[in-house]
Amino acid sequence: MKKTLLYILLLSVSIGLDARNRWSLDEDNYHFGYVSVGAGYTSLSHKSGNISAKGGLGYQAGFGYEFRRHNAWVSAGLQYQRLGSELKINDYTYTPSVGGMDNLGRTVKEYRYNIHQRDEQNWMTVDIPVMAGYYNNGFYIGAGFKVGFPVYTAGKVSGSYDVDAVYDRYVGVISDAHYYTTYPYEGSMSRYPLRPMVSVIGEIGFDFLSLMSSNDWLCHMLKLGLYFEYGLNSVKTSPLAESITVNPNNITEAVINPYYATKHGAHSRTVPYMIGVKLTYMIGGSRSATATWHKGCQCYGY
Repeated sequence: MKKTLLYILLLSVSIGLDARNRWSLDEDNYHFGYVSVGAGYTSLSHKSGNISAKGGLGYQAGFGYEFRRHNAWVSAGLQYQRLGSELKINDYTYTPSVGGMDNLGRTVKEYRYNIHQRDEQNWMTVDIPVMAGYYNNGFYIGAGFKVGFPVYTAGKVSGSYDVDAVYDRYVGVISDAHYYTTYPYEGSMSRYPLRPMVSVIGEIGFDFLSLMSSNDWLCHMLKLGLYFEYGLNSVKTSPLAESITVNPNNITEAVINPYYATKHGAHSRTVPYMIGVKLTYMIGGSRSATATWHKGCQCYGY
């Protein structure tokens, strides 16, 4: 038992000395400022059988701070991001609480609207990304989280709707009045609020300036990486609208609301995602950096 305890003690001391050697007090902290731009494919991942999403171009631009020591780094920043997508919603029927009298003088119990809808989404957010990672000889990898605060979220609806009606005194659906027909619809960009979105983010790439020699005491990096993000919380808006807003004085006049702004779209879990490339320029250094010839940044250790 004593031998076992002695072995554990010696092993702990050995690990501690190794860690101290790897994270030596002689090593310095490196501080960087960065600016970045990125672009790629963005769309919506959903768990609903009644919609299908088609992605589009997404882009981002930001700045921030990165801390490095040994082969580890952490960063935090502020960025602007634009996300876009298109949605095809499976045809569905909406019945508002609207009755009345049809053009033949018959009392209508309820009107029905059979909706054929496509949405174009346009979202802009201000994000706070936080990442941590590892680098070696110019290669780097990192992962973290991002909180996005929507500053502009809107949807444009196009499609059509069919009108028919249900009567108390007749069986089935009646469609013989002249306004029981199909109405094409082309809406304008309609804004709606979204709650903050949390995403997991990651990046892997290479610093091309690590291939070049310099005698500047400042460190310059130019990183090109593959970037991805995936939403963790479902896209939600509040308050929720009805799927279609009908003019009570003219049942043929209606406005189809964007899917994510309605009660119809509130039950599906939908999250944004993006995959693309990111270019980052960094400049910084440490208190111990000297103007001696070196290849790449001095914080790389070569």
